[in-house]
Order: sequence, then structure tokens, then C-alpha cells
Amino acid sequence: MTAPTKARGQQIKPTIAEVNAAWARLRAAAGKGDVHANALLIALTEQRPVMSLPA
Repeated sequence: MTAPTKARGQQIKPTIAEVNAAWARLRAAAGKGDVHANALLIALTEQRPVMSLPA
């Protein structure tokens, strides 16, 4: 199990460690066959939006 993340206060952007951990979780889910994780991984690496918002 993973330890809970600490509250960061007023920081807006995630830290590099948090971003790296999120990518690792996404890759692990995609590796286990999660279709949504695979789609999100492709969309993020190609810098394309996963869904469009109505105007």
C-alpha cells in the first residue's frame, strides 16, 4: 500500500514527484489492461484532449 500524500497548503501546481508518481500509476493501470488508462496514456502523450467541452 502507498502512504497518503501530505497536504501542501497554498501550492497550486503539483510537484515533480507527484507528476512522476501519477505517470507511474497510469502506466501500471495501462499495463494491467485498463482500457481507459490506455486511452488516456495515448491522449496525453500525443497532447490531444480526451474529450471536448461544449462551447
